[in-house]
Amino acid sequence: MTDRFHVKKPLYPIFSIAAAALTLIGALLLARTIWGTVFVAGVYLLLCCFGYARTCLRLLPFLLVYLGVFSLIFYFAGGRNAVFAWQMGNRLAGVAVAAIPGLSLPPVHLVRSLTSFNCPRLLTLGMLITMSFIPVLSAEIRQVKNAMRTRGVTSVLSPVLFYRAFLIPLLVRLVNISDTLALSVETRGFTAGGAFTVYHPVSLKSRDVCFGVLFLVLFLGGIAAPALGVAVL
Repeated sequence: MTDRFHVKKPLYPIFSIAAAALTLIGALLLARTIWGTVFVAGVYLLLCCFGYARTCLRLLPFLLVYLGVFSLIFYFAGGRNAVFAWQMGNRLAGVAVAAIPGLSLPPVHLVRSLTSFNCPRLLTLGMLITMSFIPVLSAEIRQVKNAMRTRGVTSVLSPVLFYRAFLIPLLVRLVNISDTLALSVETRGFTAGGAFTVYHPVSLKSRDVCFGVLFLVLFLGGIAAPALGVAVL
């Protein structure tokens, strides 16, 4: 969803969304078994093998700090129960790994894929604008903060400074951007109905099928593992 996490060859968009959802579901279902850790680690390595290695490695320091801090919190909150902290760590790791396919997916690829399935035009157009607006919002916040530093405002802890130096300028910039987006959409002939053409369709490749098969083997193996003798802790 942000340009710095995009990969050169993302997976088929529907597969990316499905993998993210099933990773989250699998991590929650298997959190109390050793297979929960194996499943999340397996998905992480599978993504690395299918073109997401750079994104995975870039997120690895954040992932380790994130898991370490929250696992420690749950360890003390659970009465120094290491098993409880480990189970919560499985759930948290599943959430983090599930976010990788979505972060690495260019919004336009998802919209093109959904359009090929005849999804409503208002839905696909709204998703494209919303997902594309996230990096724009981040850039606008940085610009407002830089402008504050230039004017000598180094803290927004005061409600008055926060309102006048940060919130008002940011809202004005966002309103101007929304007006520009509305005019751009109108002048380019985007409508809710009528015929439209996808000039660069996103096609399903053998690489995507291979990933889907391996992911399903990993997911179904994790679901079946407790029945095959993996103990629940």
